Amino acid sequence: MSAIAPARLRAAFAPTPAAPPAAKPTRSRPQPPRSDRLRVVVEAPVASRVPFVILVVAILGAGLVTLLMLHTLAAQDAFTLHDLQHKAAALSDAEQQLSVDDQQAAAPSTLASRARALGMVPTGSLTITHRRGGEVVAVSRAVPPPPKPAPSPSASTSPSPSASPSAKTTPAARRTHH
Repeated sequence: MSAIAPARLRAAFAPTPAAPPAAKPTRSRPQPPRSDRLRVVVEAPVASRVPFVILVVAILGAGLVTLLMLHTLAAQDAFTLHDLQHKAAALSDAEQQLSVDDQQAAAPSTLASRARALGMVPTGSLTITHRRGGEVVAVSRAVPPPPKPAPSPSASTSPSPSASPSAKTTPAARRTHH
């Protein structure tokens, strides 16, 4: 029993004061007889905890699923970034190679060989002439081609394989000797 229970018991068994005499009888509802005995008090109904637990589990589950989705998207973005970095590196290498090729094509020696292939010849001198009408004319003279080298004497003194008598033999003759 609680500390309040003895006080309630005393109040229940205390003598009741006498009612004052009524001036006139009134019609009122009959009151149920008062019992001075103890009775059991039923506890107030407590709300069930099941809906609250289900709500907490649902919130935690949704949070976990959201976290997994974010992690998956971050990993996917990391793979995409890695692929794009490789493509950027490959494009940078190609750009450098094209730059080197362009510089080599613009080199004076390359331009001279391409000009010779097109039939152009180097100029020896350039003469600029001003004509009477105010016209400026540039006249150039081609440089004579370099002289061809003379055959060296050592090459003509050695016998060539075509000049030897064994080189003039026919394939049929070779077959008969072996």
